[in-house]
Amino acid sequence: MKKLTVEVCVCTQCVLNGAMHIIESIEGLKKLKTQLRMNAQVDVVTTSGLVEGKHPDTAPLVRVNGELIEKANSETVMEKVLSQSVRSVKVQ
Repeated sequence: MKKLTVEVCVCTQCVLNGAMHIIESIEGLKKLKTQLRMNAQVDVVTTSGLVEGKHPDTAPLVRVNGELIEKANSETVMEKVLSQSVRSVKVQ
């Protein structure tokens, strides 16, 4: 099984711009793992140091398997997680 790491910045700027909502969305997505045919273990890691210095123009910041997403929102992060973790379904 593939392992997917989602790092969410929880500095003040990111929290004020929706970081906690993103974390809640990912946790909800993990509960739907079977229904969505996810073929990955999704680990959510919180950090306050995804990038150096302040980042008010790019908050919230999320990194999915090393790929940084600036001005992230639940939809873009979940889309990235699903695109990297959903098994393809064969049509017969």
